[in-house]
Amino acid sequence: MNTVSNKQVGIQDVAKAAGISTATVSQVYNNKGEVAAATRERVLEVGSKLGYRPNAIGQALRSGKSRVIGIVVSYRDSAVWEQTYMPYYRNIIAGAAIEAVEHGYSISAAASSADGRIETYLPLDGVIVVDPVPGDPIVEQSLKNGRAVVTDGGYQAKPGAQLATVHADMAQAIPDMLNHLARRSREAPLRPALFVGPRLDDYTVSTIESYRHWCTTHGVASRVASLAPGQAPTDAARELLAASTDEVNAVHCLNETYCNAITTAAAELGLSIPGDLQVSVTGNSKAIGADPRVAYLNIDPVETGAICARTLIAMLEGDPAQSVAQEVTLVPAADATDPAAPAAPTAAPATG
Repeated sequence: MNTVSNKQVGIQDVAKAAGISTATVSQVYNNKGEVAAATRERVLEVGSKLGYRPNAIGQALRSGKSRVIGIVVSYRDSAVWEQTYMPYYRNIIAGAAIEAVEHGYSISAAASSADGRIETYLPLDGVIVVDPVPGDPIVEQSLKNGRAVVTDGGYQAKPGAQLATVHADMAQAIPDMLNHLARRSREAPLRPALFVGPRLDDYTVSTIESYRHWCTTHGVASRVASLAPGQAPTDAARELLAASTDEVNAVHCLNETYCNAITTAAAELGLSIPGDLQVSVTGNSKAIGADPRVAYLNIDPVETGAICARTLIAMLEGDPAQSVAQEVTLVPAADATDPAAPAAPTAAPATG
């Protein structure tokens, strides 16, 4: 069979080489109409030999489906973005992309405007929104435009919305971590502080609520240090640690940026970790730069991205929206000696 050369192969070329109509070739490549199995096989074989590639945009316009998923991050803050959120976002994209390919979908990272419009020329079947806030304009605009949405983080939507969440079960994970730190604080009762950012997304709110509930239950004064807008994390960490160890002898950090700020401030004050000050963080214990002196509530963003993509694709394929509570693993500090805890990392129970 002679192949068509020096030009882009079109549907007419395939039809002529196969000896059938262009309408039949179109039905084969768009999975429409009733085409005999033998004919379908011949069309695909001829198309492959000729090097025919269906026009993805044209197929999307005809079918109404592009098989492209958008990923949009809801938060950018100059003081924290480069250190924590950008690496996290990249890993979310990597995990989602690998999962999407397995299901015949593609991933497109997209920017958004202040009013929630996603700035892309690609037709998107659905959207993954990273770290939304209550009433997030990106989520609301996407739902309004008929797109299925999965959020990385909890989100309250109107009943019947085509939305699912992938969220860490902080209601269980934070008490697990504080109990672990309390068992290690043998010389004095645990007096933990919580170091968070200025943005009250679901992850931050649930972390604060779980921390305060633990403190109330254990008769401990709560101390939430929140980064002020525009404030450098290290400056806020210095203010937090200015109190004596009689007031604060442990700090749980919302993410790696705040954890790095605490360890830097502790070094300036001559506080050893974990001897004088126990430090814990929600983050990736296997990431480059992870601190072995710190205890981790370990969440792998690559796995999170894969779960988000898998959840969204299931919705796009017709399954009902079903939220997922991601497993959180407690990884003790490298020199932690906790007789009540198992030697290997333990997974905090997840509830869905």
